[in-house]
Amino acid sequence: MRDKLNPQSCINLIKEVEELIPSTLEDINNQTDPVKKKQLQTFHFANLLEKTIAHYSVGDDKETVCQALRETIPAFEEGFHFDDGYMDYNNMIWMISLAILCDLPLEEFKRITAILARDGANDRLLSELIRYKQPDWPQSDAPVIQKHPYAQAVHLHTAQDIKHYLDKVWYRGHSDAYWHGLHKNKKVNNYFGYWAWVAGALAKVRGIDDTGLENQKYYPYDAVHW
Repeated sequence: MRDKLNPQSCINLIKEVEELIPSTLEDINNQTDPVKKKQLQTFHFANLLEKTIAHYSVGDDKETVCQALRETIPAFEEGFHFDDGYMDYNNMIWMISLAILCDLPLEEFKRITAILARDGANDRLLSELIRYKQPDWPQSDAPVIQKHPYAQAVHLHTAQDIKHYLDKVWYRGHSDAYWHGLHKNKKVNNYFGYWAWVAGALAKVRGIDDTGLENQKYYPYDAVHW
């Protein structure tokens, strides 16, 4: 188990999402109202992304986590739309960062970035991450779209920077996120783990020596070293 806060919830979430997939897909296919259909697609995407993260939290290997991410991409294509919402930026950062850590082939990576291009989403943080695998992505110097807590992520250049960011900024900066504090809920299996994927992806992209961060809270050390 990589997650120490509520691993049983992560295990149960994976099982529940897997059981829910067939009926959700059936509901999507049968829905004729375009608004309701989009809501179902967004719900499906959120479930699959949380399931992917939960696989990492319970200690699954790279192959399992990355396959879950691959299965999330079609749902991302259908169920995601960037409109400056709080969770929208998280979802983009998580998808891009996970794709980098999973070493997804460029063809699959571009399926993710095509949605960002469609929705006009780009800034200095996204462009640095994306250009690591896709050099033809437009370079941007625009301020980070979701300033807190991601603006400070662009200044991560050492293991000490990462440690400070995770100890003082990352989790606190998500105090308004729906998943903040979910580990405390023992009655509903909606906790999937807290991981600062952006810190791991930047460590890989920038070649940061993360010696000493193996047990750092929120840091996906194993994924960085797959």
